[in-house]
Amino acid sequence: MRRGSVREGRALQLVAACALAAAGAVWLPRSEPVEPPHAAVVEQPLVVEQAAGERGGEMRITDTEIEGPAAGRDPGLPNRVGSSAVPVRTYEPDGAAWATLVWAHGGSFSRGNLDWPEADWAARRFAEAGIRVHSVDYALASDTVKAPAPVADVSAVVRWAGAEDGVHPLVVGGASAGAHLAVLAALSGADAAGGRPIAALLLEYPTLHRTQRFDPELDAATAVLPAQRRFGAERIAGMYDFYLGDPGEATAAGAVIAGEQPPERLAVLPPLIIVNADADDLRASSEQFADQLRAAGVPVVEAVQPATVHGYLNRPDESAQARIDAQQSIDRFVAELRLILVPNGE
Repeated sequence: MRRGSVREGRALQLVAACALAAAGAVWLPRSEPVEPPHAAVVEQPLVVEQAAGERGGEMRITDTEIEGPAAGRDPGLPNRVGSSAVPVRTYEPDGAAWATLVWAHGGSFSRGNLDWPEADWAARRFAEAGIRVHSVDYALASDTVKAPAPVADVSAVVRWAGAEDGVHPLVVGGASAGAHLAVLAALSGADAAGGRPIAALLLEYPTLHRTQRFDPELDAATAVLPAQRRFGAERIAGMYDFYLGDPGEATAAGAVIAGEQPPERLAVLPPLIIVNADADDLRASSEQFADQLRAAGVPVVEAVQPATVHGYLNRPDESAQARIDAQQSIDRFVAELRLILVPNGE
């Protein structure tokens, strides 16, 4: 799970890509169907309900709303404050929980909901492992909602979860853009006077930079992907531009980018566990951020899920192998989190 496995996975990926390219084939990693570019995205269908306790444990799932950062005020347009009420779906494990996780789905800051597999399926698996999960339906970036409103919603749920459960370690995590929001919520939590400390961060194939460093090996591994599966510099910049809106207004509202924070700012973050997709342009951002954190003295564990592309956690029912890939990622998070929270195995 450490850095070495990431590099080894990349080397194997390059071999496979080159071999298929030489044979005239197009290499399509498993677990993620083609997704149209941001401007042409069609809303995904809701995930099919799965039986609680599918893997042997019962759980209780409840929907609620908590008071949001815009409660009792007019946020104006575009809304950079957040929601007046934030929908939260809570997954209570069968038996005693050993941690509480606030989880944010991905979707380029502008898409996604609590029924996406990346939210619902993942939360069920965490709950089956004994973790109480609060899945956040944060305000999505749009023409009328801009940063830092999504972060404010996630931060509100983190504060609420910390106050609601003062016993179990508090963990924050998310996938893709949701992972970015999780990092910023953790930074916000570190600033809150008297706030509960966050024990760890769980990041699934995160994006953390508007401009990420170029990695020629990774670029070669993803070059054979269809354009819709690539996250080139222009697509990444467009995603962040849409999320931030007017630069001056974003700065005035306190919107920041996780990967652009100085070392002394990042140093307040708790230990991080990162699981990356294999053939994913955004992996360059994740690995860059991990290097920044290590330089700031923050413990980081990295893993790569072989032969996957960005968003594979949102496709667990695509095939038997897709289910294995998704479950292995959850298992990695759980195993490493236990080492952080219970280092001596008590």
